[in-house]
Amino acid sequence: MAGRLAGKVAIITGAASGIGLATAHLFVAEGARVAMGDIDAVRLADAVAAVDASGVLAFGHTVDVSVSDQVAGLIAATISRFGRLDVMFSNAGISGRDNVIDLPEELFDRIIAVNLRGGFLCAKHAMPHLIAAGGGSLIFTASELAMVAAENSAAYCASKTALIGLTRAIAVDHAAQAVRVNCLCPGPVDTPLLHGNRPNPEEHAQSIIDRMPIKRIGRVDELAKAALFLASDDSSFMTGTTLVVDGGVTALW
Repeated sequence: MAGRLAGKVAIITGAASGIGLATAHLFVAEGARVAMGDIDAVRLADAVAAVDASGVLAFGHTVDVSVSDQVAGLIAATISRFGRLDVMFSNAGISGRDNVIDLPEELFDRIIAVNLRGGFLCAKHAMPHLIAAGGGSLIFTASELAMVAAENSAAYCASKTALIGLTRAIAVDHAAQAVRVNCLCPGPVDTPLLHGNRPNPEEHAQSIIDRMPIKRIGRVDELAKAALFLASDDSSFMTGTTLVVDGGVTALW
């Protein structure tokens, strides 16, 4: 039985770990050929080997998504290798914690550069190829913190909220060209980004669990399945919207 992405080509950024890596595994299992982009070349090599050691269905390309030429290079490498592009999953992101007084300007700029400018650049360079393929799916990863706030998250909240606006605008501009544009908003998910460099990661995780209706942190495979839904024809009547997968946490805010 053919998979839901049979014959499709996808790019996933932030693919060396977490949601990106889980999605690469699932997309390949569903029949796609996948270009995996990440800034960490060492971890990316290990991730690609885990997804497809043969290199036939997946390859890695080191990229800083905040740099236009590097994003263009990732997409050019994908077209050269696989000949087309059907799904662009702009998933790379970073975090940083501080209030607006104490937040260093350089950190604010970097968070905006990766999370927001990175999404813009992925869309800008991927869109002509999605159109040329006869349409496709552009997916951004935002966050539940695009809709609600958390303490000491000014830059992160700003970057993720802006992604929802970017999603809507691009969706309107390119709906007539059969490109669907949607935004995936995860809640707390067991990834390196969630835990960061906290001194007591177990205590931090438990504090999150205690305030969640579902009483657990999300798994990366659950978010990968949501990304698959947005990438596939299962979501053919969806564009310009957000898909919140958060264990009910925003229902309580």
